[in-house]
Amino acid sequence: MKTILQMQKVCLTYHTQKNETTAIKDMNIEGYEGEMLGIVGPSGCGKTTILSLLAGILAPSQGEVLIDGKAADSHSGLTGYMLQKDELLSWRTIMSNVTLGLEIKKRKTPQKVEYAQQLLKKYNLYEFKDFYPNQLSGGMKQRVALIRTLVLEPKLLLLDEPFSALDFQTRLNVVEDVYSILKSEGKSAVFVTHDISEAISLCDRVVILTNRPSTVKEVIDLSPLKDYTPLQRRELPVFSEYFDRIWSNLQTTKEKNDETPST
Repeated sequence: MKTILQMQKVCLTYHTQKNETTAIKDMNIEGYEGEMLGIVGPSGCGKTTILSLLAGILAPSQGEVLIDGKAADSHSGLTGYMLQKDELLSWRTIMSNVTLGLEIKKRKTPQKVEYAQQLLKKYNLYEFKDFYPNQLSGGMKQRVALIRTLVLEPKLLLLDEPFSALDFQTRLNVVEDVYSILKSEGKSAVFVTHDISEAISLCDRVVILTNRPSTVKEVIDLSPLKDYTPLQRRELPVFSEYFDRIWSNLQTTKEKNDETPST
């Protein structure tokens, strides 16, 4: 299996005029081609910071961050970022929102536009291409946002809690849609979430982080679930076992942090 991302002994320290704070320490993570890698951890442990390192927005203080064997670089086009909100522009049609990234990167060719149209058709959004975002449901807008990212053909997708703004029922449906799209397109992704159930239902492996300074506590292999959709996974007896294992890890991390004396 081809390695698509590597974080090797990565440290990240923030400096101010008065002090320094180590956010990430000695972190080692690998992700594989076609894999959905989940990341969970206590609040404030640096989950989004990891996405910024993978995107090349931040540079590590020590260690290496590699995407497809190359140093992470925000201008490389190797990663695509999907945020918590869809961030669609209200004054642009769905089609022009999907091609926005192509325009910004000066890659809007007839071939790319045709590819965008194909994706909209494949995922039942083409008939809405001339609509505006406020005419679509929240779930549809998230699918549009994903297609806007896919049309740039990144090697690695970075998903920063992309379902958190949706109500529970819509989230279940959108997770199902996103899973189907990513598997159909054979895309690799890193998915950050606070929702343990969401991580188990969507991912191939889940990385559990410690409190700050954050490092990897455990990696949970979910390969026994690979032949099931997100909704089907939630119905399996083993689902609760995975949930309890991840929850227990997070609680142990919290307890250890609470026992640490303040300075």
